[in-house]
Amino acid sequence: MAQDTLGQSSLMLKMTTENRIAFITSYRLGDSLLSMILINNMLRQGWSVEVFSQTVYQLADWFPGVTVFPFSEIKTRAPFYNQIWFERPNRKVERIQPSPAQAVRVLKESPLYRQDVPMSRVFQLISQQELGIKQPILDNGLRRPADLPDEKNPQKIMIHPTSSSRLKTWKLKGFLQVARLLQDQGFQVEFILGPEEKEVTENLREMGMDCFVQANLAAVARQLFQASWFIGNDSGIGQLASNVGAKTITLYPLSRRARRWKPCWGPSLAVCPTLSEKIPEVGRLLLWKHWITPEAVLKTFLLLREEAIPFPERTN
Repeated sequence: MAQDTLGQSSLMLKMTTENRIAFITSYRLGDSLLSMILINNMLRQGWSVEVFSQTVYQLADWFPGVTVFPFSEIKTRAPFYNQIWFERPNRKVERIQPSPAQAVRVLKESPLYRQDVPMSRVFQLISQQELGIKQPILDNGLRRPADLPDEKNPQKIMIHPTSSSRLKTWKLKGFLQVARLLQDQGFQVEFILGPEEKEVTENLREMGMDCFVQANLAAVARQLFQASWFIGNDSGIGQLASNVGAKTITLYPLSRRARRWKPCWGPSLAVCPTLSEKIPEVGRLLLWKHWITPEAVLKTFLLLREEAIPFPERTN
């Protein structure tokens, strides 16, 4: 499959409303939500873009005006497009053979993608510098479904104690201690987990904690929407919490990951270990969870609560 990197010579001069673009997101939730920043900016220009994404497909009710299909549809529908874009190489997508008339491009190969800036900014830069979109916005187009009441519980805090990697996951005992400290201050704490995380769920329930267990992302989004606060590891659930309007605190093993991946759609703070940068990265990845205390997380939460950080404005 021939692939071109994004660039002004290959894209900016060719983009017209007549282009029919298939955009294939990452299979990861956080990456997919962030890449929708680019999609929203393109749709606002009147360009014809359709999305292929397992995660966005599950959240279709939250993305009005976006045509979205599951990954399984790309092979059948590929001939309808003259450009096929991948956010990054995706092993979850069945291999397709484009015709000679179709351009296939991978955003991850763009030099802008590798800049040391937040990923939200990366998609704004690609929109502006490679697609020629003036004043691209941070908004990714997510909107509350009409049947969901526009009200939040100011005392509700969701805690997500897991992640896609053990190296990114803080100790469960720490999250439990944070939950108790918050309960002592009158907050309502609920843990959010997947059905496959039975052992963690059972441990938390034995400790008297409320748990919301759900695999369906639309149901997860609705539950997160009711909360005013979110605390968790570096994960896509944290990005979704920010996207639906929760103020977020995220724990990171490395400060550079916080700079790159901190949720961007609302007030957000990061908690990082106080480990010396002189320690090799592999060592910091193994030690970080022992250098973050429950008291430090609570202190960060209280700081976030006290700071008058406005939510970014949305453009309808």
